[in-house]
Amino acid sequence: MRNSSNKSVFFKMSPMSNTEDGKTEISDSPVGGSFKSVLLRWRRSVYQLIWKHLLIYALTYILLSILYQFVLNEDGKKNFRVLAEHCSGYSRSINLMIMLGFFTSTTMQRLFTMQITIPGIAKSITMFILSLKPGLPEGPIIIEKYSRWQVLTWVLTFRLVCKPLRTIYPDLMSLQNAGEMKISFPVFFYSSETVKIVSFKLYFYFNKRGLLTQEEREVMENPELTSNTTPHPLIVVDWILLLLKETFLKSRYFSEINHLKNVEIIMAFKKSCGNTIKFATQNISPALIQAVILAVYGFGCITLMARNFSKEDAPISDAVVAYIPLMPGLQFFVYFAWLCFGRAAVDPFGDDEDDINVKQLVQSHIEDSMRLRDLYSRQLTDVFPKLEAPIEL
Repeated sequence: MRNSSNKSVFFKMSPMSNTEDGKTEISDSPVGGSFKSVLLRWRRSVYQLIWKHLLIYALTYILLSILYQFVLNEDGKKNFRVLAEHCSGYSRSINLMIMLGFFTSTTMQRLFTMQITIPGIAKSITMFILSLKPGLPEGPIIIEKYSRWQVLTWVLTFRLVCKPLRTIYPDLMSLQNAGEMKISFPVFFYSSETVKIVSFKLYFYFNKRGLLTQEEREVMENPELTSNTTPHPLIVVDWILLLLKETFLKSRYFSEINHLKNVEIIMAFKKSCGNTIKFATQNISPALIQAVILAVYGFGCITLMARNFSKEDAPISDAVVAYIPLMPGLQFFVYFAWLCFGRAAVDPFGDDEDDINVKQLVQSHIEDSMRLRDLYSRQLTDVFPKLEAPIEL
């Protein structure tokens, strides 16, 4: 079974390009390049993050200046100046550095911990395949079931914490039908009666095995066979352990120690899945997030009113200060950008561009599992037919 015939068609990878030497390059890399290219970058940049708020801030600032110069009477202008000077004094005394520093460092540390906790499947699948005796008639079937259950456990785990993946796989039936691919071809024909070209789409269906079989879905949904309180990932992990036990009892391993090694790897995989759910569900306290958001937006409202009215007669300078919120806006948007970075790290499994691309990870795991299955039936001479045998001393 070749990899090219089993590639999943349900997810699109990030833009990638192949070089002449066969190596893969990831396009649009956020690092590297000249300083100018990084500074002028728009996608996933701070400019893309704050431009809407910056536009609202500038328009509000200008409207307040118009209100002061052309709408208010003398008493109103006097009250406006008193309020502006009051806000200007408090804007210099408010220090958000400590609060934002604590919030950002906490969320970034949490994001880093979650990234290194994300479980992988390549190690366990490779260990299981290389532990089996070669030439077993049932070997390919066992390996297919083992690798598919590993991917299924991974998907079921991240369905609990990732909304985009939960949208793709809303229930167990969607996991069973994951192997169905529909391809449409437009067909055109000429109609003499209506004197026009009529088109319709012809659909072809190709069915492949999904991540879950019908029998497995019925077992998971049957309350007599499976407890309703048991999470679905743990159910599939139990199946994997039973498969390892059966493999050991039927002497399919090279040696008995391979059984214990495979069990240890699966238990480590189970722990990583549990840690991922724990980190994603036990989120940062909403009170902390609310306090930081209120503080930053409150500071922005204060800087909108904060103004220093010069006693000198300088019309050009007064106009620049009144209608271009450079200095008050600069400080606010530094804090605001800092807040956005921290908020992005609170929920790293969302739809934002800076979030962890779980759909791409699923695609990678599916392709890895299909590629690793060939290790059981392939030999080194299949890759290098002219490989010379080692010289015996």
